[in-house]
Amino acid sequence: CIMMSLLLACNANKNISKDSVPSDVVSLCPDDGICKFEVLENKKFGLKTDEFGNGYSELVSGDKTVLKFTYDRTTMPNVKDGNYSEIIYIEIENKTSSIKLQDKAIGAVKAGFSRICYCKGQTGTFPIKVGSLILTKLEDDSYQLIFDFTVTEVPQIIKSINEAFILK
Repeated sequence: CIMMSLLLACNANKNISKDSVPSDVVSLCPDDGICKFEVLENKKFGLKTDEFGNGYSELVSGDKTVLKFTYDRTTMPNVKDGNYSEIIYIEIENKTSSIKLQDKAIGAVKAGFSRICYCKGQTGTFPIKVGSLILTKLEDDSYQLIFDFTVTEVPQIIKSINEAFILK
């Protein structure tokens, strides 16, 4: 028993650096919901418009990588049409290097914001044109994304994303 305790104690003191990338990091998520960050390789993000002029997102197979951040607000029980979600899409080149973009230059990475709810006249997908996007390559295949943004077309809850991830 003493030997087993010593072995476990030795393993418990591993160094974890600030730059290590957790496999499932969720940051800056409101307490009233669940957030998810996904790295979708070999995809393309498209912003389409329907016959009524409403924007919607489209993910298709392609030669890019799409970073997808989803916020789903917890639905109150016994409330009809109470679902609320926000999805942020960022399309980047595969094996990209570091990027720093401000406001209109964000268009270079195709960033979009989707608001999905029963909010008459205030739903859809919109291009993100105002903000600051910093994508830093850390080591090997790991990256840090810091994205602060605003959409002017609809109200938003998520205004900032800070995620570490790996591109293979």
